[in-house]
Amino acid sequence: MSNILIRKHKIFPLFIILAIIVSLFWGCAQNTTSSDGEAVNNANDGATVKSGKTMTDHMGRNVTIPESPEKILALQASIMESLFCIGIIPVGKIDEYKIREEGVALPSVGSYTNVNIEAVYELQPDVIIGNTRYQSSILESLEATGATVIMVDPESIGEIPLIDSAAYWGEVFDETENAKEYTEYIRKIANELKQRIEEETDINRVVILQDGDTILAAQKTTSYGSILSLLGLENIVPDDLPGSKDACLIPFDVETIIQEDPDMIFVIASSNDAEQNKAIIQKYKNDSKWQGLSAVKNNKIMTLPFKVKMGRSSAEEMLRTTAETILTAGGK
Repeated sequence: MSNILIRKHKIFPLFIILAIIVSLFWGCAQNTTSSDGEAVNNANDGATVKSGKTMTDHMGRNVTIPESPEKILALQASIMESLFCIGIIPVGKIDEYKIREEGVALPSVGSYTNVNIEAVYELQPDVIIGNTRYQSSILESLEATGATVIMVDPESIGEIPLIDSAAYWGEVFDETENAKEYTEYIRKIANELKQRIEEETDINRVVILQDGDTILAAQKTTSYGSILSLLGLENIVPDDLPGSKDACLIPFDVETIIQEDPDMIFVIASSNDAEQNKAIIQKYKNDSKWQGLSAVKNNKIMTLPFKVKMGRSSAEEMLRTTAETILTAGGK
């Protein structure tokens, strides 16, 4: 009898070990990994459970985007518009956004230079898109909301950020078809306007300036520079000037403008006040330093309309307004 009891005691742990092995094997069979890294639930007819997409933002951070995010918040007007263009409605707005009625009607989270973190919390976003130039200092506060935070520099997205931004976010949020359709539409419009400018004017080289104590010029990677590129015009401002990574408009000296002698000079309007804008242009015409420039002598120093600004007009409106201003300046 004692030998039988001993054998029973030895067999019982053996059953436990076998049960554990079977359980582990079954668990592995229930969840395997497909060749593309997706977890597959074999107990549910092969249905897949996709993990989040991982990307590296412009601060060098690896961030994982949740699958099918429903609440996306962009802290830059240009990024907001890019989201609309690919079929995504943001959950909130930055006050500088003035383009679409549905965007203007969204709940505000303050301005891009003064984000209201409490308002961000209230929206409970899944993803927050911040600008490295303006919101990197509040990154920790944004992350504390529990959202995935992507930090980007809109001016560093592609060669023509005005439209390349749509393609960029289309890839991130799986809206590539919408992005492709949008960019092709804008390029078609741009090509038509470009052809008109080539046929009806002798404008080839342009500079876009902002008036002030220090003259600032628009780089190629700004929305202003994007417009010139799409219209086939050369921006005389080089890419590698000091401070080019820190601001959209950078100091540009008069001597270089005189040396380059552009065909047209645009001065960005500071408002819709026609008399004020006219006075600014007249100031340049009266300045002896500028009077030798071809653009000044040919009366092709003009105000770039106030609405030609990302956040106030769509890419299409900006292109059409700029092109019509050039065409109005006179033929060949």
